[in-house]
Amino acid sequence: MKNQVKKNFSYPAQHRMIVEMIDAGFRLAEKLGRHPLTKGCNCIACVNRRKRIFKTPKTDWKFKL
Repeated sequence: MKNQVKKNFSYPAQHRMIVEMIDAGFRLAEKLGRHPLTKGCNCIACVNRRKRIFKTPKTDWKFKL
C-alpha cells in the first residue's frame, strides 16, 4: 500500500509533471539523435511518430503538392 499514487494533485503540480515529462523526452531525443521508431522509446520524436500512426487524418487534403 506504500506505492499508491495520490490522485488529488494540485494544478501546479500536474503542470510541473507534464513539463518535466516533455523536457525528458526532448533530452532523450537529443541524446539518441536521429533513429528509427523503436518500441518503448519515449523520446519526443518517437512519441510524435506514434501519434501520427495511431491518429491518421480523417479528411482528405483539398490541395495537392
